[in-house]
Amino acid sequence: MKKILVISALGILMISCTNTKLINYNTDRLDNIEVYLKEHKFVKPSDNLEKLRNEGQIEYSSQYKSLEREAEAWKENQEMSQ
Repeated sequence: MKKILVISALGILMISCTNTKLINYNTDRLDNIEVYLKEHKFVKPSDNLEKLRNEGQIEYSSQYKSLEREAEAWKENQEMSQ
């Protein structure tokens, strides 16, 4: 009986530690994305967007890049430039 209680207590302790690590990881990740979004304010859409893209005045990518990866790349660039 004592073994079951000890194993149960250890199991609960391990789960709570895992949850804390996961919460900290997600909090750091979301903070990183929020800082990235603050640095990259929304640009109003332009009526001439197609024209500017064809002239090469703006960058355009048809390949999807997740916001998380883009924010991580931005963070690495910020750390390198400091």
